Amino acid sequence: MIGNDLEKNICYTFKKSIRLVEALHHSSIKKFAASFERLEFLGDRVLGLVSAEYIFKNFTGDEGKMAKMQSAFVCADACHKVATQIGISNFVKTAGAHLQSNKTVLADTVEALLGAIFVDGGYMSARSVILKLWQNIFAEYDVHKQEPKTTLQELCQEKTGSMPLYELISITGADHKPEVLVSVSAFGYTVKAVGPSKKKAETIAAMQLLKKVKK
Repeated sequence: MIGNDLEKNICYTFKKSIRLVEALHHSSIKKFAASFERLEFLGDRVLGLVSAEYIFKNFTGDEGKMAKMQSAFVCADACHKVATQIGISNFVKTAGAHLQSNKTVLADTVEALLGAIFVDGGYMSARSVILKLWQNIFAEYDVHKQEPKTTLQELCQEKTGSMPLYELISITGADHKPEVLVSVSAFGYTVKAVGPSKKKAETIAAMQLLKKVKK
């Protein structure tokens, strides 16, 4: 059977093996193109719903923050990480061998696989698989790494009603390779950081201050 090992990797056994076959035959194979694309479409929506439910239950924040977080969970990078995790490149069938290592192809195949699980076992089965496979991606997500200056500003406004204070301290180094030293102050902390530009240095400083606040 084409996917016995893969089924072990995802902890799900298909009731109808044809659904797994269709999910693992990429749309580059014309015979399976329609089935694969339909499963990919469905899997993308199922992943979106499960991740939205997870965010709603586990994180606070307004709609904008929730949308940014979901984008990180359903993007091609996240799907490719899962593809690597379950070794899907060893199972996907494509019209050319070079496609089997293509990042987009592997990410699309993961979505098709999720769609196939939904069709085969229903929402709760797909939900269980997604929560398992995305566990590390959910755990590693750090909202403070997403646009740290914006995050720090929103946090300051929410908690203190004030804005973080940035200060340019010095610019040293050669003209083609400057070293910009800045500081940022908020919540009783002052953090200094160096970067190749004022914007980059402020971003680094904001990230470091957020880490202090988080601790």
